[in-house]
Amino acid sequence: MAVRLLGVAAVLAVVAMYCRYTARRLDRLHVRKDVAAVALDGQLRLRCEAVLELARELRGGIGDELRALAEATSQVSGLDHDREVAENALSVALTRLAGTRPTVFLSPSAAAVAVHDDALRAAIARRFYNDTVRDALVVRDRMAVRWLRLAGHAAHPAYFEIHDEELPTPAISVATRPSIES
Repeated sequence: MAVRLLGVAAVLAVVAMYCRYTARRLDRLHVRKDVAAVALDGQLRLRCEAVLELARELRGGIGDELRALAEATSQVSGLDHDREVAENALSVALTRLAGTRPTVFLSPSAAAVAVHDDALRAAIARRFYNDTVRDALVVRDRMAVRWLRLAGHAAHPAYFEIHDEELPTPAISVATRPSIES
């Protein structure tokens, strides 16, 4: 009888340790996701500011469209569906600009370089964010986590999907290129 009781106690101790470990891991994953969300939001805002600067340089037609989209995008907060729609519209406009007027991005303009760099950083930040969401969802989808409700009241994480095709790489002018001395 004592052996059975000791066995049951050992099994319960192992289950309790597993639950504690999993709950702590899930909490850390949610914190990591929140940090990645803040970084993604910041990068998207920097991209938006750079697009506004590029729109001021372009003037007319596509410049006005970019300015309107960037201003509308800057008004949306959070990483919800509305932000995805706004960011997608801005990304599609940038891709269309790169396709119709590639010289805008191939020139050594400071605004074009800033848009390219900030768009690239935003794409990387989005990948990091989506990776942390995936990691959290893998743990949350485990049967034990669902049954024992180890996720608590944390919101269910969602991916952030936008069109982020890489823009043409701006040329570096001879005047701004660092010299290599032998």
